Amino acid sequence: MAFLILSGCATGSFEKPAGFDPRPLRERAETTLKDDIRISTAVPTREESLAIFGVDLSSKGIQPVWLEIDNTTDERMHFMRTGLDPEYFAPREVAFAFRDDMSEESGMRLDQHLEQLSIGNLIRPAATESGFVYTYTDLGSKYVTVDLVGDGWSGHFSLTPLVPGHSARDEQLKRIDDAANAMTPRNVSSESQLRQVLEQMPCCASDENGVHAGPLNIVVVGDPSATGPALLRRSFRVTRASPFYAFGREQDLSLKKSSGWVAAQPHVIRAWLTDVRFNGKVVWIAHISMPLGGRFADEEETQIDPSVDNARLDLVQDAMYSQFLSKMGFVKGAGAVSIKNPQGTANGSEYYTDGLRAVLEFQETPLSLDEIGFFDWERLIDHYGDKPTGERSASFR
Repeated sequence: MAFLILSGCATGSFEKPAGFDPRPLRERAETTLKDDIRISTAVPTREESLAIFGVDLSSKGIQPVWLEIDNTTDERMHFMRTGLDPEYFAPREVAFAFRDDMSEESGMRLDQHLEQLSIGNLIRPAATESGFVYTYTDLGSKYVTVDLVGDGWSGHFSLTPLVPGHSARDEQLKRIDDAANAMTPRNVSSESQLRQVLEQMPCCASDENGVHAGPLNIVVVGDPSATGPALLRRSFRVTRASPFYAFGREQDLSLKKSSGWVAAQPHVIRAWLTDVRFNGKVVWIAHISMPLGGRFADEEETQIDPSVDNARLDLVQDAMYSQFLSKMGFVKGAGAVSIKNPQGTANGSEYYTDGLRAVLEFQETPLSLDEIGFFDWERLIDHYGDKPTGERSASFR
């Protein structure tokens, strides 16, 4: 009894598993090569994870990601874990999650084991470093962003390894592939052409019966290697959402701003791939809104906050702080809706808006805030003469 009290009443034990063999992960890893640096990454199955770590990390909402960084240059560089997942777990933090399941001595062994398996921050010249980063759990495929920083140099790498045994994101990736295969892309090369094309796109989404569901108030320009890491850095993750319809189909991709530990503003994005390419970059159109009540809303809340412009401008600011936004602007969209005469939607919600859609162009290399350019199109301030939304205008041109 005294022993149990002194050990925190923990009766479990931990024994270090046999040596870790990375070959199964390496064989199915996704790999990219740039600037004489090769990055490989894979996500272990739950069974593999149990065999590697000796504990069930998934039971704590933790997903290990294996990385191998082969640096063939003569430069020393540092790996930035936060770029991969802003909510990543330190090795001893992971071990602490199991403190109630085992004795103090076993906990110390687990500490050491998880530390030994993690990848270090320092990537030496002409060397290969490998190990795990302990991340927040995603389903389906996973955006893996590797940021490396050296003396007067930085490198950015994006990969999308599959997560074995999960299908939520795989379903959406298949939907995107199906949509892409069904359309013939049309390329526009000038900003004036892009503006014209975007203003001719459908104003709104609908439900399956064609009843109005909300304005299409966001345009995203950029390939997944740029837009994926940008949205991940601002805590957007792939999710399931009730279907809205545009272009004769439900949304190709749904994203929600979320956090594992602190309530995030629960913005939901429903996005459709378009046939437009701007100088070769993919163009998406989307609806963004927030549940009525925001962070205080019930999980099952279906009504949206009436100020859809606030959700749109929040995304604009998230894009700016992601450091991958290269250019932004506004074009005409659904048209202004006054706060005195709000627009109803299929599920009984109401909203008001200035009627514009934000256009966000992303690039793969990071930018500072003062490097962001502007499309010289609609100006927010010009649409607030009579305050149609009842809100003060933001100063984004």
